[in-house]
Amino acid sequence: MKKLSYILLAAFTLFTFVQCDSDTGTLGSSITPEQDMISAEVKTFKATSRTIMANDSIIANTSDVYLGRYSDSETGTIFTSNFITQFGCNEGFGFPEEGVIGDSATYTTLRLYFDEYYGDSLNAMQCEVYALDNTLKEGTAYYTNLTPEEFYNPDEAPIATKTYSAIDFNLHDTIINGDYSKQIAINLPNSIGNNFIKKYYEKDSEGNHTGKEYFANAEVFINEIFKGIYVKCTHGDGTVAKIYRSRIDVGFDRYIKSSSGEKDSIESLMAPFYSGKEVLQVNSFDNKGLAPLAEEKQHTYVKTPAGLYTEVTLPVYDIITGCDTINSAKIIFTRYNETAGYVREPHKTMLMVRKSEMHKFFLKNKVNDNRTSFLATFDANNNQYVYSNIASLLKTCMKEYEEGIQQDGDWESKNPDWNKVVLIPVIATTNSDDQIVKLVHDISISSIRLRGGTEYEIPIEVITSKFND
Repeated sequence: MKKLSYILLAAFTLFTFVQCDSDTGTLGSSITPEQDMISAEVKTFKATSRTIMANDSIIANTSDVYLGRYSDSETGTIFTSNFITQFGCNEGFGFPEEGVIGDSATYTTLRLYFDEYYGDSLNAMQCEVYALDNTLKEGTAYYTNLTPEEFYNPDEAPIATKTYSAIDFNLHDTIINGDYSKQIAINLPNSIGNNFIKKYYEKDSEGNHTGKEYFANAEVFINEIFKGIYVKCTHGDGTVAKIYRSRIDVGFDRYIKSSSGEKDSIESLMAPFYSGKEVLQVNSFDNKGLAPLAEEKQHTYVKTPAGLYTEVTLPVYDIITGCDTINSAKIIFTRYNETAGYVREPHKTMLMVRKSEMHKFFLKNKVNDNRTSFLATFDANNNQYVYSNIASLLKTCMKEYEEGIQQDGDWESKNPDWNKVVLIPVIATTNSDDQIVKLVHDISISSIRLRGGTEYEIPIEVITSKFND
């Protein structure tokens, strides 16, 4: 019984200790009396970090796309965003069964709706619109460094050109300040709208209305009617619009019959064709001037979209071999304040994930498991991202190392990322129970500097425990 009591006491002591506050700054080398069976202490180890390029690791498939160019005075970089999008029609779509005058469009307008923009609302920007020759494929992961020329012919003239600003000052103030959806309206050739209408009213040799089938769903519409567009920023600097929906409006007129059956009036109508969840759209990002930032040694960067990440090498072997039992391990990343230029909000949520798993993490739509991937929310009071307990990550890495070395003496050289993690900004989606159900890349325009690099090693506070003799 006495032995059992000691065991229970030891278990209770350890459980209580593990559940204590994550702030270990006041902990001494020993927090339990000498006579206790379990003692604990805080040990500090050092991690190293560097900046790495992220342009080949961002999945471009997204519900939001960006258009514009922005020169960052803080970092000296230039960011340009273009995008590809496809269109579909609502379920049950149909033009009027009869009466469309001349089977022709009165106008064909592309509308790019945006809810946010970065930079100056007064900047004059210009974009070009190209028709796609090839479609985006369902089930394919596209990345932001894709080659748009694979989808359109750059040697052909654009189907439309538009000069615009974030705020359309041609509109009256009452409209701009009212319930107005900010948009970039671009006139497209009516030949596009004409083709939509013509295709819809096609009939086979027996007079059957077969054209309706082209509008049955987005897939058929894209493959048979209109493959989509590429929108390219060509001139201007200082404004990037975050576009949440694109739409093509096709206007047309039709006759309205009176009660006597005569066509006595004309009605003007509009048929909308949407981008959205049912179709694919991808961003194409171009970041210039990143290489010098990645080479800086005094700190590290996290820059979005598709710019720079911070890579961290964890002293896994030293921690595991230098501690008896690891109860918790805390690492903190501190942000430097910006010194000039447009003040950006820091990334709200930062994912820490093993470098070897970062690609498949997003490809397989994973969420943090608090074993090999962790989330930290920006602490504005202390200007930090705090990961309060990455002990499971250290143990997982060490287990992988030990098993690998046993099988292959050259395992470590073949797996150089075994002890590395990467900091990646993300946007989290939660359910009604506040559980995270989805993580996607944060592609907002932001840039932060973190303490680190070769001139500053990042401390890891490890709380370890052992049974006393």
